[in-house]
Amino acid sequence: MSGLARILVADDDPASAELLKYFLESNGFTVEVAPDGNRALEMGTSGDFQLVILDMHMPMYDGVEVLEFLRKRHVLHPIKTIAVTGDVSDEVRGDLEAGGVDSFLTKPVDLQLLRDEVNRLMAG
Repeated sequence: MSGLARILVADDDPASAELLKYFLESNGFTVEVAPDGNRALEMGTSGDFQLVILDMHMPMYDGVEVLEFLRKRHVLHPIKTIAVTGDVSDEVRGDLEAGGVDSFLTKPVDLQLLRDEVNRLMAG
């Protein structure tokens, strides 16, 4: 993989997105932010990112819809995905697993756990 890993943070909560961006950049990653599901789809399908961190509840398209679209778009080289949500219902978890999510973290996100998951997925 050339250069630093590029991560897309898709989250409509600016404070949450900024926290994740700052934390990941301080760990050496290049990070872009998508403020809604529509931008997440546009940016995620560009092929420029190795990992997408998806908030589940966003305007326009929710995280599950974005995940499913990215999975269809990148069949040969699937983008790694980490879902972050405050909704820990079995329904949401089931939708994410069916969509092929790589990892699932609850909000508020434990940053050490996030870093461990990012490193694990980037190594794989």
